[in-house]
Amino acid sequence: MKKKAIKIFELLVSLTVTFGFVYLFYKVIGFGKFIRFFSEINPINILTAFILYTGSYITRAFRWKIVLSLKEFKKLFKITAFNTVFNIFLPFRTGELSFFYMLKKENIPFSESAVSFFSVRVFDAISLFSVFGITLFLFLNKPVLSIIVFISAPFSFFIFQFLLRYIKHEKVQEFEKTTLNFKNISVLYLLSIFTFFLKFTAFYLVLPKGIKLSFVESFLASSAGDITTILPIHGIAGIGTYEGGFAGILILLGIDKQTALLSSVFVHIFMLVGAALIAGFSYLFLRK
Repeated sequence: MKKKAIKIFELLVSLTVTFGFVYLFYKVIGFGKFIRFFSEINPINILTAFILYTGSYITRAFRWKIVLSLKEFKKLFKITAFNTVFNIFLPFRTGELSFFYMLKKENIPFSESAVSFFSVRVFDAISLFSVFGITLFLFLNKPVLSIIVFISAPFSFFIFQFLLRYIKHEKVQEFEKTTLNFKNISVLYLLSIFTFFLKFTAFYLVLPKGIKLSFVESFLASSAGDITTILPIHGIAGIGTYEGGFAGILILLGIDKQTALLSSVFVHIFMLVGAALIAGFSYLFLRK
């Protein structure tokens, strides 16, 4: 009964966040202005953005190739596409369960998929905060600090590697010894950074020409928006929470509310549609 009450509470919070943001967007900007800006989108930029966004799925699939015994790229790309779209559209991070379900169908035991999944998610977090720090210091005109963040961030993963040694499980011990060597850690970090670079560049390209947001500002906002995905409770399909992170950091840094909110909405729409299209392609052409 208590568990059911918690789920109902989480659902109510998600609905409140989503409809609250829609109302805020209507009051601050209005749907008429949104449609006007929508007409200013460059179709070539959208196509380029979609190619780059697809590229971010490719680099993520290569990361799974490093940490899993499954090496067939098409299957890893399909798993990446489905896991991403389920994560976006299903509430409370329940979409993550799809990863373990799909790997089980490929005869990958839970012990292997769990340690691989957790390791890559740690890399996601380290790389995302690294990108946020790099772009924040670039925005503040402190490039030396950006370089320091880029170089020093991956060393935090060695703390995670050290902690794994205290988990007395055969699969965990084997994974730590055979997979988490210096070469793989370096490659995973660089692939993760490049994944965010492709993804956030795509987000910048989908902004209409009337929205005056610099490349660095867009990167900073995109990384803040992605950080909200770590939260246990989201709006429906992330609506409201993602925009809160994306637009919120811009507003805190002095960007006007209309630019911040409009940018967040265009980026989020592209992400939702892009993820659905890539998952649809994977379902149609990569099933076998």
